[in-house]
Amino acid sequence: MKEYDFIIKTIQKAGKLLLQKRNEGFSVMQKNDDPRDIVTSVDKDINDFIIKEIKKEFPSHDIYSEESENSEKTSDYKWTIDPIDGTANFSRNIPHFAVCIGLLKENVPVCGAVYNPITRELFSFQKEKGAFLNNKPIYVSGIKELSKAHVLFHTGRKESLREWGGESYKALLANAKKTENFASSSLDSCFVATGRVEANIYGTLSTLDISPAIGILKEAGGIITDENGNDIKLSKDAKKVYTTNNKKINSSLIELLEN
Repeated sequence: MKEYDFIIKTIQKAGKLLLQKRNEGFSVMQKNDDPRDIVTSVDKDINDFIIKEIKKEFPSHDIYSEESENSEKTSDYKWTIDPIDGTANFSRNIPHFAVCIGLLKENVPVCGAVYNPITRELFSFQKEKGAFLNNKPIYVSGIKELSKAHVLFHTGRKESLREWGGESYKALLANAKKTENFASSSLDSCFVATGRVEANIYGTLSTLDISPAIGILKEAGGIITDENGNDIKLSKDAKKVYTTNNKKINSSLIELLEN
């Protein structure tokens, strides 16, 4: 598939450029008048590079990116870009962040990749052809008991979720084997896909931003639902999200945290 090959080539170039720009020095700015919501000059540089490459190869396709204005066309195909997922980590030199490029057809992920240029781990997928880490097939873990599960948990910044977040964290500490927060939603979901953890829970998440990670997760055998256990459709609107390795873990977490 030429689009898949394009993604792999482009995301590796973007990762190399990201490291170059980081080493040259960068500025950090806040978004939406919120000092906790930040963007860096490198986000913008990588975003511009990827958009330029897509427009050159696929000029008729739509493009969505959190870091730029998005003009809708009439194509069934839409590219989704997150130039640095985990910007806060990147800004503090914490090596857990990634470049994300995905392609949707009629709002369904068909191929994409998530690349951490520090570790050189390249997660990718093609619909109905599998999910991969550096070209080797990956699958979710077979753990079905919450007491044996490693869970990543992120409440988010919304004030309305703080009480839920605190109570949920206490419940996870008492019932899951391990509870952590790595703070890169795409990589965290890829960690579910490759069996490193069993679940990744976000209080607020725009699923459109990480469409390639969702494609990777599903091709590896995982699932993504809302707090009621319903399948989630891609959207730029933030919502509560559960990405898990199987329905048993998903149901156990929802019962524990939402009831």
